[in-house]
Amino acid sequence: MGADALIVGGGSGIRFGSKKQFFTLGGVSLIRRSVQCFDEHPAVERMIVVVPREDFDLTRPLLAGLGKPLELAPGGRTRQESVRSGLGLCRREGLILVHDGVRPFVSPGLISRVLAGIGEYDACIPGLAASNTLKEVDGEVVVRTVPRAKLFAVQTPQCFRAAVIHEAHERAQARGFAEATDDSALVEELGGRVRLVEGDPYNVKITVAEDIAMAEALLKCRSGSA
Repeated sequence: MGADALIVGGGSGIRFGSKKQFFTLGGVSLIRRSVQCFDEHPAVERMIVVVPREDFDLTRPLLAGLGKPLELAPGGRTRQESVRSGLGLCRREGLILVHDGVRPFVSPGLISRVLAGIGEYDACIPGLAASNTLKEVDGEVVVRTVPRAKLFAVQTPQCFRAAVIHEAHERAQARGFAEATDDSALVEELGGRVRLVEGDPYNVKITVAEDIAMAEALLKCRSGSA
């Protein structure tokens, strides 16, 4: 059984200045670039794409021509609510990949790595070891230097056992919590076992307008036009 891929692009783009999932990079929208990575992966069977409901008519032509079954789900007030909306269209058995719709450079190797890495775990997530010195700050005052030896910056796609991620979101909703920015954190709250595998430094997330220059440079390098 192939995996469901849930690609989340439900944000309003407040920090970016517009809905960044529709920003065009090299003539192709970020949301299409992200979805296409999963459309081309042999282990992905179907895709669920979360975007604001008012943008369904904009999104459909942007995603036209992809080869695998695809459904749209409406975004929510928070990322967690958007993921839960998309889960409503996902199966309840097998595996589910959850990915940020503004990470347009996810590689086939990374998708395969989290799928293979889940093994007997409840979830498998990619991450990169922290390379900078980390400080805990209160306002503008440094409280302490945080040891970084066991700290990782987490990426997507994250792979979950379908039954586990459904239960994790249902329990979070039942207790009135809706602010999780990372789905594996909800699995941790459930008592699930989460495995970390090596991430990809080129799997960048477009968060603020300044990230576009980096993405454009990366695209040029990948296309050989740099």
